[in-house]
Amino acid sequence: MNKAVSYILDLFFPNRCPVCRSFTEYNELVCEKCMKKLEKYTFESIDALPITGAFYDRKLAGYYYENEVKNGIYSLKDGHKEFGYYLGNIISEKIICDETISKADCIIPVPMSAKSFRLRGYNQAAVIAETISTITGIKMMTDILYKHESKVQHSLNMTQRMENVSAYSIKNTDLSGRKIIICDDVCTTGSTINRCAELLKSMGAAEVYAAVGTTTKLKKE
Repeated sequence: MNKAVSYILDLFFPNRCPVCRSFTEYNELVCEKCMKKLEKYTFESIDALPITGAFYDRKLAGYYYENEVKNGIYSLKDGHKEFGYYLGNIISEKIICDETISKADCIIPVPMSAKSFRLRGYNQAAVIAETISTITGIKMMTDILYKHESKVQHSLNMTQRMENVSAYSIKNTDLSGRKIIICDDVCTTGSTINRCAELLKSMGAAEVYAAVGTTTKLKKE
C-alpha cells in the first residue's frame, strides 16, 4: 500500500496505538510514548530456556510479558494486528544480527485450531511470523504443524498446560537437516513451543529456534 492511499485511509480510519489506544500517525505501529515504555521490558538473553530438557536449541524474544507489553498482546488477540507487525519488526532485527538463527531454512508459526481461527479470523502467531518472513527473507510454512481443538492454554495451570500440548500434531514430512524457527506471540511455561520443537525434531529437524513476541520472566532472570 503506497503512502498516499495510507494517508487517505487514515483520514477516515485514524490509526491507534495498540498499547494505549491513542491516535497515532498513519505510518506508526506504536506511538513514541509507548515505544519508550516498552524499552523497559526488552528481552536481552538469547539462550534462556524456560524448562528443563527443552527440545528447542535457542530462544529469543521481543519483550518480557509485563504491563504495557500485555496491553499490546491483548490488542493483538482482540482484532488489532498492529502490535503483531511491531513485534515482527523487533524480532527480525534480532534474527538478522544472530549468525545462527538468521540461517534458518523456514519459520513456522504455532498453529491454532480451525475453530479458534474461524472465531478470531487470523492466527496472531502467523501475523508475527509473516512479518519476520517478509523482512528476513526466511520462508514461512503453515502446513507442517496442526492443532486440534483443546482448552485455551492461558486459562490452565502449569500441569494442565503440559497435558494440553498433546493437541498438537505434525504432517508426516521429511525435515532432515532443516533449521527451523518456531514463532509464537507469548511464551509462558514454554510447553507449547517445546512440544512443537519435539514434533519437528521427530521428523528430522536438525535445530529448532524459538522466536516469540513476549515471554514471562524467569526467577533467575
